[in-house]
Formats: sequence, C-alpha cells, structure tokens
Amino acid sequence: MLLDLHSHSTFSDGTFTPEELILKAKEKNLSLYSITDHDNLGGQEEAIFYSKKYGINYITGLEISCKFKNMFDILGYNISLDNLELNNALKKVQDFRKNRNKLMVEKLVSLGFDITLEEVINEAQGDVVGRPHFARVLLNKGYVKDRDEAFEKYLGDGKIAYIPKEKIEPKDAVRLIKNAGGFPVIAHPKYLRLSYDELKNIILELKEYGLWGIEVYYPKHSNKEIKMFRDLAIETNLFITTGSDFHGANKPDIDLGMNVDDELLKISIDILMEAIK
Repeated sequence: MLLDLHSHSTFSDGTFTPEELILKAKEKNLSLYSITDHDNLGGQEEAIFYSKKYGINYITGLEISCKFKNMFDILGYNISLDNLELNNALKKVQDFRKNRNKLMVEKLVSLGFDITLEEVINEAQGDVVGRPHFARVLLNKGYVKDRDEAFEKYLGDGKIAYIPKEKIEPKDAVRLIKNAGGFPVIAHPKYLRLSYDELKNIILELKEYGLWGIEVYYPKHSNKEIKMFRDLAIETNLFITTGSDFHGANKPDIDLGMNVDDELLKISIDILMEAIK
C-alpha cells in the first residue's frame, strides 16, 4: 500500500507548492494523500482543486503543535475547512508566530547578523514563516555551512536565537480536530520520548477527547519503535496511520510516499477513504 498522510507545503515549512505536491503524489501513484501543514489550513483549497484536476485521492489535513516537554504534534484528517472554532485557534497561533519572527530577527541582529524580516519572508515564499526559512537565509549569507548548523548553534530549541512559539494543549488540539469533523492522530510518537506505559497513559487521556489514531509507520521509526507503537494501538484501540513528513529541500533525505503492508493500516485507510467519498 503506497500512500502518504504527512507532508508539508510552502504554506508551512515545505518547499513544494500544493500543486507540485499533488503532481508528485500522482507521479508516485499514491492511493491516498494528505498535506498536513503546521497550524494552518491555507493550502487546503488549492490541494483539493488540484487533486480533483489530476485524479488523486486527497484528504484534508493539518498538524497542530502542542504544549509538551518534548515535541508533540497532533495530525488531523478530513477537517472541515470553515470550522470557526478551529480557524480562530489557528489564527491565534499564526498571529503569535508573526510577532515571534520579528523577535527572532531582533535577536539575530543583536548577535551581529545582517538579516531582515523581509529576507526571511521572501525565502519562505508562502504565508507561514518558520525557522527553516531563517536557516536558509543564514546559509545563503554564509553564516553557517548547512541547515543543521543553523539549528544546532542558533535556531534550535533553547539555542541563543530561539524564541518559543505559541502552542495548543494536546487535549484541545484533539478536541478542535474532532469538533471540525476530523480524525485526530498522534504524529511521530518517537519524538515524545516516552516509555510504553507513559505513552499509554497519554493516549488513554486523549481518547476521552476524541483521539482516533497514532502514526506508527514513519521514516525515523526503528523496527522496535514500530512494534511498540503498533502494540500500543492494539491495546488502546487506536487506528494506525503512516506518513513521510516530507518537506522537500528542507528535509532532503525524506522522499514522498510510504509503502506499507499491514492489515491494520488497511482498516484505517478504508475508514478515511470512506470519509472522503
């Protein structure tokens, strides 16, 4: 089963437009595809239009950044794009991010870098500006040798130019997605850095708010981690999903598409395919 339920466009921190992503999904003959930009739905109308034009099974998506001690993201599928509560929550995050970008520029300038917000916005070529775009400006100006150095020295969590971003409580992210008609899914659970029992407790708590699934198959998951997350899904009655987290040139080692043979995944995909009919 070849599909991809986790990817990013120029509307967040990817380097492909929604149309380019849809064409890439068609080229790879994906059976189901979703663009899941960070904390916004800006690219969804375009993705829907081109998926119909090019004959791709497409399900609306997004990825919500959540408050937690480690990286915690919730994916949402089959989102109603005009849901007022969800859009208001996302707008609050986006407004905060715009101010955050100004503060990051000010921080970098204070450290001696010749950088402007306009340069970063131009590098983004989309509505959402994020740290990968700062990294590319630093790289283009010769301040760092690659993207990794930009994050390791300046932009990564807790580094000298880092400004924390506004995030949503996990239970609120699940609830918002559920209330917008969507399917809430824990993204790349390895980054939570939790034991089996710790993750199980969080899953059981979030299920009370409508948690539907967990992203078991992910490029950075080891076979041991895949087994752990799959076992957790079975024990807690969660559905399983898969996604590459494709970002284009911002994550050049990741290609679009996941080829997975798993009967449990087929059950999940059947449900999602039925939802978009």
